[in-house]
This record gives sequence, C-alpha cells and structure tokens, in this order.
Amino acid sequence: MIYGQFPFETQAIFFPGDSRLWVLFSPAAYIQGETYCFASYTLELTIREGNRIYAYHKRTFFLQSTSDETPTSNNLFSWRLLNIPSTASWEILLWDEIRRQAFFRSGTFVSGQWAVAFSQVGMGFVQGRLSQTLTVLYRLPTGLYLGQAALYKSASTLPELRQYLSIEERRFTLQGKDKWDTLKLHWRPEELPPGGYLIGLYLYRGEALLYQFLYSVRRK
Repeated sequence: MIYGQFPFETQAIFFPGDSRLWVLFSPAAYIQGETYCFASYTLELTIREGNRIYAYHKRTFFLQSTSDETPTSNNLFSWRLLNIPSTASWEILLWDEIRRQAFFRSGTFVSGQWAVAFSQVGMGFVQGRLSQTLTVLYRLPTGLYLGQAALYKSASTLPELRQYLSIEERRFTLQGKDKWDTLKLHWRPEELPPGGYLIGLYLYRGEALLYQFLYSVRRK
C-alpha cells in the first residue's frame, strides 16, 4: 500500500444498519526521534449524504513506533456507524499537531464486501506486508462455514502473467454470527525469502464455495 503524502489509509464497508470505517495510520509518516518515532493527530470524521450529516466524531491520537517502523502503540482504529444509507459518504480531516499540517480525504462506502485484513506487526498493524499474524475482520450471515486459508508464493515477476504456488495451508471452521468478528491467521514468514505473496481465504458450506478473500502481501 502506498501512503504518499497522506499519513493514513481508510477502509469503509457498508452493511444495512451497521456499517464500519477503519483508519490505519502509517508508521512511515511518524517523526523520527532520538530513540523512537512518534506522531500526534486530531481526526474529525463526518458521515453525510448531501447536506444531511448522519454522524460526526472527533478524536486525538498519540502514536509511537520503533525506528524501523514497527508500531509500539495501536495504529488501527474503527468507527461503528448505525443506520446510514448506502449512498452516504465519509470525510476525514486530519490535523498533524506536530508538523502543523492538515490532510483531507473523502470517499464512499463499499457494499457487498464481507472482509478486510491487516497484517499485525508489533503492537499495531500494517497493510501489504507478510507477517506472522494476519487479522481478518469479517461479517457473515449466521451459520457454520468450513474455512481454508492458503499462502501462495509468486511464481512470476511479469505483471501480465500472475502465477502463484501454494506453500502453506490452514483448515478451520468458522461460526458466522451476522455481526463483525475477527479471525487471526498465523504464518511463518521468517522461513520464506523476500518477494511477493498472496493470501487466499475461502469459506465453504459442503463443497460449495460461498465466500473468498484475496490479500496481496510482500516480504522484505
């Protein structure tokens, strides 16, 4: 994931009656101190449809990481948004308290997406990096699912030819509760060479594939 000039990334998923929005702050944007990196932000979140405001939240964060961008404090935050329309949009105004700089970003909610994933690193999270633990936040209709997770290694470096080889697999059962829940998948990245990887999550009922989720990662 590329942060560019923005010190955060956003995931916004719509579900009727219970939508969610996540903000992930990038340790790469923290200020370098003598022994650690740090950031102080004030965030204002507005949910609107046209001139009508459905929700407004304001929150201040103080974040820390090591000099190699490993979070030493939580850098992933979420908001539960009740009874907003599918056509609502979100706006985030972020004020960097230390640099005295403002950032603005807006967008819409994604409908039909049932999962979002973050790689766990230290006390916090990143996206797009292969780590020992992948945290998957999901919402599924009530029921029991057979799950399979696979870690694939990229077998081709050509952009027009995407081939992956399965190198690790996990099987499990998952109880859907029609609410947001958390699944943690564990891998052994220290045994793998640098390069591109793909994590696939598949949920079945019997032999029928009902849901799948693909997450691209890299190992440095």
